[in-house]
Amino acid sequence: MSSRYSLDVLFYPRNVAIVGATRNPAKPAYYITENLVRLGFTGKTYPINPNASEILGLKCYPSLKDVPDDVDLVISLVPAPATLNVVKECAEKGVKGIVVIAGGFSEGGEVGEELEKKISEILRKTGMRLLGPNTLSPINPSNNLIVSFRGMKELKKGSLAFCFQSGMYEPKLGWIFNGLHLGVSKIIDIGNKLDVNEVDVLEYLSKDDETKVIALHIENIKGDSRRFMELLKETVKKKPVIIIKGGRTSMGAKASLTHTGSLSGGSYTIFEAALKQAGAIHAQTLEEFFDFAKVFEFLKPPAGNRVAIITLSGGEGVIAVDCCEENGFKLAELKKETVERLRKVYPPWNIPSNPFDMGPCIEFHGNAKVCKTALDSISRDENVDCMVIQLPAFVPPPELDEVVKSFLRLKEAGKPAVIWRATMGRQEDRIVEELERNYIPVYPSVERAVKALGKLYKYKV
Repeated sequence: MSSRYSLDVLFYPRNVAIVGATRNPAKPAYYITENLVRLGFTGKTYPINPNASEILGLKCYPSLKDVPDDVDLVISLVPAPATLNVVKECAEKGVKGIVVIAGGFSEGGEVGEELEKKISEILRKTGMRLLGPNTLSPINPSNNLIVSFRGMKELKKGSLAFCFQSGMYEPKLGWIFNGLHLGVSKIIDIGNKLDVNEVDVLEYLSKDDETKVIALHIENIKGDSRRFMELLKETVKKKPVIIIKGGRTSMGAKASLTHTGSLSGGSYTIFEAALKQAGAIHAQTLEEFFDFAKVFEFLKPPAGNRVAIITLSGGEGVIAVDCCEENGFKLAELKKETVERLRKVYPPWNIPSNPFDMGPCIEFHGNAKVCKTALDSISRDENVDCMVIQLPAFVPPPELDEVVKSFLRLKEAGKPAVIWRATMGRQEDRIVEELERNYIPVYPSVERAVKALGKLYKYKV
């Protein structure tokens, strides 16, 4: 990887110095140090504060130059007007990278723009990489590096990388790990993109062995747009790239200028067409952005478009069929042997086998038996490429473990299955957590589940 695009200093620093570190837990900046200590960042941490001797058991230094070792990465917590001096000190110290958290630069007007120009000149002369300003990141679970104002108990490692042009992910950080149950390889917020931009990040993540799926939020392309599109085409051949673009309307573009200092320009229609031509997965909403990220992180694409549907009611089964056809699927024709196995749990009357309505079957045979028979039989049918399944509405406690085991066995069949919820109740929450811990994605509705599965099917490596 070329040195220009290598961002290892941001994700794999041997040590981190925190300029403006605080021992006051009432301040958000406290958690920058606290997270590194609590989660056990594998490198060394040097808090910089002239008014403290130690913070959270770590020796505190009055200034960056007083740190006895070479410093790889500096996290700057000082306000915008003081940032230029910090950058100068970093240059004198030979620091390789700096994260500038403060806002108030180009998005704040002429004074901020002039400040960015002076900082850029130092970066040009030294080769130092700068993330931000106006950023809260990076995060790397492999070494427990985290730059966040949110106190975190753990970071789940996975193969999904997020890149944001905003700190909007920060309030959602706990939800990403604990609500969506996602594991990540990297998270980076490029902020104002004074130095590190979307081209740098895509180049880096495309070659990162720990990253198998890339999810990008962008408002504008500040780097070389032609290079970005060329790189996107190259990257999607080996790993999926999910993209959501903010500022697609005239008012949204102006709003982008107020928080990152960059105008989201150009035709959204042209941008959308370029993404399609490149083969990227285009998310229209944040809901889709995270839904698609989950399905690509959890599942492999199906071999074909033959789908089996298991539902709790005939009405929702019809809606599921509509969703499947709208997203490029066709109903699988189950083998005779599979239908014969299903007949053992039919109600006293005959019912279709696909979509298979578990509701009346459960009334006569119970959740455990019906789930085991239906899921085991259909998932192993050679005519089925993928499955869309609704969770049972209520499972009596004595049957709960067996029902969960039946869903977990879906992974053994090797065919992607997406699940949608029936009740949104607390018992269901526990089932969802268990399934997603084992990389079986669950969605609030059949529409969202099928749309995500459709994106997975249409992606071709």
